[in-house]
Amino acid sequence: MKILFDSQIFDWQLNGGISRYFIEVLRRLETNKETEVLFKVRHSYNTYIQHSSWLTKGAVLKNLQFKGKLGALKVINEKLNRPYSNGLLKKNVPDIFHPTYYDTYFLKYLKQKPLVLTVYDLTHEKFNSNSASTRKVLAWKKKLIGIADHIISISENTKKDIVEFYRISPEKITTTYLSGGFDSIIRETETVEEMKKIPANYILFVGNRRSYKNFRSFICEVAPVILKNDIYLVTAGGGPLDPGEPELMKKMGIADRVISFSHVSDQFLAQLYSKALVFIFPSLYEGFGIPVLEAMQCGCPALLSSNSSLPEVGGSAAAYFDPFTEKDLQTKLQELIISGGERNRMKIAGIEQVKKFSWDNTAREHIRVYKNLLQ
Repeated sequence: MKILFDSQIFDWQLNGGISRYFIEVLRRLETNKETEVLFKVRHSYNTYIQHSSWLTKGAVLKNLQFKGKLGALKVINEKLNRPYSNGLLKKNVPDIFHPTYYDTYFLKYLKQKPLVLTVYDLTHEKFNSNSASTRKVLAWKKKLIGIADHIISISENTKKDIVEFYRISPEKITTTYLSGGFDSIIRETETVEEMKKIPANYILFVGNRRSYKNFRSFICEVAPVILKNDIYLVTAGGGPLDPGEPELMKKMGIADRVISFSHVSDQFLAQLYSKALVFIFPSLYEGFGIPVLEAMQCGCPALLSSNSSLPEVGGSAAAYFDPFTEKDLQTKLQELIISGGERNRMKIAGIEQVKKFSWDNTAREHIRVYKNLLQ
């Protein structure tokens, strides 16, 4: 089977769950005897594709500073990268086409080739994001969901949302869980310099802080626990703090107890997980939640919102709170802080929970979807 993937996600995402997912699947499909991967990227700044054989030219402009996405450089990347996928579609080369995001640029070249689409979540649909760019993406997404020969969802919760929102038959959708975590080389590396400056007792927040991530409510809930127990909060990734966030921390009396890193390496992040008292994921909605598995693999107890896909990922190894009930996060966090025995139980259970998810299984499920389509 010749499976064509395009460059979309690598054109605009510096790093993140979607581009990491595709890299992990591509690596495994490339070594599988049943699949021939058709995938080339001429130019990209994406972290995961650097130093791979798929990046044919590398990044021309060096030492650029990014705040998450690549903005205007996306247009340059698209012009350099799209001729590859368009050319193969025109020549009718692939057996199946699997775009990495929702842009419909390829439809005029697709002909009758089977189309597989991965849907990650329905965040924009549920939280009524109304910017012009979001409306455009949602229009693309709706069209592709309607014409796709098969859809891969990354959790049962996402599948349920697709069925309900887009009125798609469940038989057209396969749930294929992602994985996560760090390889042993990253986790066993020597202590990074920044880690030496981190206080002994801290709780950890990881990722971006967009509205549905519930960060401001999180700050208000954890502040009394931080002050009562003389601990710190470390935030990792997601870019620099917005001006209003330090103001809120100051208002809550914890400005001097928050340590923020706008960007972190995998090595540093793994070490932050491994030393944290608790990792907290207060998000109101997640399609999957790779940071949950990262935390558990590093032996970090995870306290999660009890909604969307997070209970699927955390299982009985995590603790949960209701993000819509005032002080529930505060209460659950305080219980974990004072109970070393429960945190130890969660560490052991978390390491077992992680074993239920693997990128090898993710790739195998993709192959099964492709084979079923061709049969």
